[in-house]
Amino acid sequence: MTQGKKVYLRPFSSDDIPIWSKWFNDLAVVEHMNKGAFPNTDEQQSSFFLAMSESRTDVQFAIALQEENTIIGTVGIHKIDWIHRHGSVSLMIGDKVYWGRGIASEVIGLTVRHAFTKLNLNRLTAGMWSSNLAAKKSFERNGFRLEGTLKGNYFYKDQYVDEWVMGLLRNNWSP
Repeated sequence: MTQGKKVYLRPFSSDDIPIWSKWFNDLAVVEHMNKGAFPNTDEQQSSFFLAMSESRTDVQFAIALQEENTIIGTVGIHKIDWIHRHGSVSLMIGDKVYWGRGIASEVIGLTVRHAFTKLNLNRLTAGMWSSNLAAKKSFERNGFRLEGTLKGNYFYKDQYVDEWVMGLLRNNWSP
């Protein structure tokens, strides 16, 4: 487990699957994600849970509240390249009650620390829709910088929006 001030990161358990699955069916939660076009079932989430637990190129954590031990989201490091030492961060605060409370920034910080100190990665990236300004700010607070823009990559509210690709090198990270 990785401890923060408000939250900690822990492995998912099979008991978490119904909550996790529910988030992916909430259109407000997936509004700025490449999710929500198709319904998500507990069975699909269970298959994903099993794939993540067996993966050698993905690390997936549940985000849990310190005080209540309740899960409120998920964060992962994906597509880990063990030779070139890089991976891609994904993050979702699934419980909308905790939006706007600085939790995403704390979770990104915990994830970066884990990636650089425990996994010995050298570089992290994160992709997000340009419509998600809150995500961009949370990553910037943790040292990520905009490295590229993929024009018109996602369809959002009847128009195409860009994808921002942000990155952070370990030697530019301030623990």
